Amino acid sequence: MKSYRTICCLLIFLCGTLLSGASAVAAPVRTQQAVAGTWQPRETAFARISARQQTRLSVPFEVRITALKVEPGAEVNSGDELARFEAPVLRLHLAAWHLARQELALTQKRLQLLRKNEKEHTITRRDLTLGEQAVAAAESKTRLAWETLAADLDILHIDTSATRLIKQIKTQDLQTVATRLGRLQAPFSGVVIARRTSLGEQLSAGATILELEALDSVYLDVGISENALTTWQKGETVWPGHSSKVRLRPVDGVPLYDQASGLWLIRFEANNPGYLLREGNWIKVEHLAAPQPVVWLPAAAVVARDGRTWAIIQKASTYKAVEIKVGPAAADGRIPVLKGIAAGATVVTEGAYERLYRDLKELIKFVD
Repeated sequence: MKSYRTICCLLIFLCGTLLSGASAVAAPVRTQQAVAGTWQPRETAFARISARQQTRLSVPFEVRITALKVEPGAEVNSGDELARFEAPVLRLHLAAWHLARQELALTQKRLQLLRKNEKEHTITRRDLTLGEQAVAAAESKTRLAWETLAADLDILHIDTSATRLIKQIKTQDLQTVATRLGRLQAPFSGVVIARRTSLGEQLSAGATILELEALDSVYLDVGISENALTTWQKGETVWPGHSSKVRLRPVDGVPLYDQASGLWLIRFEANNPGYLLREGNWIKVEHLAAPQPVVWLPAAAVVARDGRTWAIIQKASTYKAVEIKVGPAAADGRIPVLKGIAAGATVVTEGAYERLYRDLKELIKFVD
């Protein structure tokens, strides 16, 4: 019986010795070399849309609205007729200019007659001088009347000329021409965002009829953190929400700080295909920064702890934990290292997490 017990104890001792020896043989540590390369940071942010051009369309005199041709949300082209109205003051200015032109023509004919009579010595030099002064006064009156009428037409965004109006008056009566001038036209292509009047309403001078904004191109104010300012000021920014990416063009100027959000606003300008981008909308944009040199590591070599990032470098049979600064992972899973490791360094790619967080009796000094 004693010999049986002795044999069993011996067997247990031998098995323990063999297992202990097996565990003493350390498994090989998998490593990989850090590789030099380039990396283009890709970031996203939200941008607020604002119209590049916006205006309130009004008239400089009292009018009565006789027709409204557009509704809010309507897309219009430059020169499109937006509204019609009756404007007594506009008729008065047109009539005053027409009358001044008639008076000018009459004084010019009189002057021609005076010059003919002077040659025949039937009038004095003083009579001729008075005739010339009358023509100069009529010319001044006509010029002032046209400037007044032209100012009205400019506010109404009616593109015409004195010559064109003279031809129209010759072929039509003055009343018809005045009626046709009583219209409001779009000064640029865009979208009607508001209508401030109704059909038949009597409006005072300066009252707004419509509000129009240009949307062929728009401004985009992108909000980013202070740390990202340098990255966003170089590279390419796009809006990927269209069938073809819309490229954003930076607008000259310094970033503005938005106290409400705590972000810095960088202004861009972009084309607006199909008027998809509207005033006040928010969209998500992408920025591809300028390429920069980095060191690439496999994801298994990188460990995050308490907001800091680490990797383990192997030198001969020793290991050292180093803090590194990294960017977002690439599509293939590799991690770009911006600072902390040089190209060619050997890093641990298996068990890095355990070496940082557990005591494996390795000579690694880890200090938080």
